[in-house]
Amino acid sequence: MSIAVVEKAGDVRVYGSGSPGGKGAGLIKINELSIPKVGKLRTRILTTDFYDHYRQNAGTFGDEERLVVSSILEELGDIPLGIRSSATNEAGRTTGSFSPIHAGENATFMLPNNHPDRAVRVSQAVQAIGYIYEDFQRRQPASSPERMGIVINPIPGLFDDTLAGPVYYPYISGVASSFFPHALKNQDPKEGFGRIAFGHGYATVLDDFPVISMATIRNPIPLNLLRIGNGQQYFYALDMTKNTDLKGEELETMKKLHVRFANYHKIRILGIQRNVITIEELVQKDHFGFRTTLAEIMETIGRCISSHFQIEFVFNLDFSRKENREGTFHIVQLTELPELKFDAIPAPRSVRRTYLSIPNSQGHGVTRNIEHAVVVSPFIYTKDMQKAIREKISQVNRDMQARGERYILIVPGRLGSKNPDWGIYVDYKDVEQAAAIFEYGVDAAGRAEPLPEEGSLTGGIYGSHFLYMIQGGFDEEQKRLATRMYGTQGTHFLTNLMSNNIIYGYVTPQRDTFDPWFFSSPNPGVGLSVLRFPNPVSVYADSLKQSCSVVAEND
Repeated sequence: MSIAVVEKAGDVRVYGSGSPGGKGAGLIKINELSIPKVGKLRTRILTTDFYDHYRQNAGTFGDEERLVVSSILEELGDIPLGIRSSATNEAGRTTGSFSPIHAGENATFMLPNNHPDRAVRVSQAVQAIGYIYEDFQRRQPASSPERMGIVINPIPGLFDDTLAGPVYYPYISGVASSFFPHALKNQDPKEGFGRIAFGHGYATVLDDFPVISMATIRNPIPLNLLRIGNGQQYFYALDMTKNTDLKGEELETMKKLHVRFANYHKIRILGIQRNVITIEELVQKDHFGFRTTLAEIMETIGRCISSHFQIEFVFNLDFSRKENREGTFHIVQLTELPELKFDAIPAPRSVRRTYLSIPNSQGHGVTRNIEHAVVVSPFIYTKDMQKAIREKISQVNRDMQARGERYILIVPGRLGSKNPDWGIYVDYKDVEQAAAIFEYGVDAAGRAEPLPEEGSLTGGIYGSHFLYMIQGGFDEEQKRLATRMYGTQGTHFLTNLMSNNIIYGYVTPQRDTFDPWFFSSPNPGVGLSVLRFPNPVSVYADSLKQSCSVVAEND
């Protein structure tokens, strides 16, 4: 394998003549732009040539590939590194046209890169690349044309010698999107939304614990108006002692810590109340120019990209300076999102039966001739059933894919969450054949209201992806202000649903139109049922009105 090396703008180096993959292509584009107060992220990309050669070589690395990895580590130094997947189908656009979005589906590893023996550091990096390849291969059907690139970056951040051991993390991590589909009447959806957290970015893209929302980026709702979940109690950090072998588990080098373990003098600058980080100093008071700079970054990128887009970023302060500290952003990922056309949705034709009608949904369009509903009953489901139910959902999805059939999925609580109290954890690939997905209630028990969390300021944050839409007052706008603008916009799971226009809605028990037929399982006591509609149904979803109905129409 003769490896070509191509230098790109902004300290980006591409190894091989294959595709850089989705993440790689996005970083190449970002580094070509001149964006104020954004540092250029040193980026090294192993193209899909390396993946092809790995497979041809029976899952092993040749001497030439190892030498390339070794030279990259030597050049980047002993700073912690991200070894990240960059599949050809991963980040929207790689060759001028859009492909389905598959954010967060592939493994990525964060490495301390601090072992005193350089050979051990190289070995751990090669292990990480191999695990990414193997994980990707397992997920692909035999006929798949998709391939895998690798992105290697230093992780901009800070060291913290905590009582839980030495760790490393970005000061602030975030996800920002250029368009906010659920803007209130007094908000401009073009101002976008953000989801930010203290610590490593896993907190913002996984659905694990509450973090901070900026809706919109330029004019965020003040935190003191948000009743639910106005703070962050936990954070992710890289464990600097995990510097030898890997087991192949993506989060194995990370620690999830309570914010009490962080350096108090650093987190108090962000805003803190009773051991909960609010980040209010950055979001509301615009300290260090955080909010205005993020808005300028989004506007600058928007002028150069014709589509909606999403970025993942980090923000760090220079703590070596006691006064006049300045912050620096680094953009670690760019995903170009397909533009969804919001044509007028026709009213349903002569309706024979209305199975479902709700005022809270996302996605746009009409899907007809749906024959099956897959239902997880909140009256039977318990969180100890999660693994078995996930496997059944995934199997049904594969069966539907094989038949080329779309279906409706109804689940209790927040689908895709890693927290078993919130809902059922699945990957996007487990449900990607669904035409529409509906949450029944705010948690795994199908409750209509979130329970308060004793001893915390989060006010019972677990709940639906649409928690911020739950009604709580008389005026519609005040209803939404009365609850946390939390939702989960920006997580990988919801990004995939939105970008691929899978209809997603929230059913309020005892209020919305919801036909009891959905809970008429022929096998009482079974957690998941596959039901066949008496007649095929249609889904009508209007994103402009945020409404959705499932109806059987007369012929």
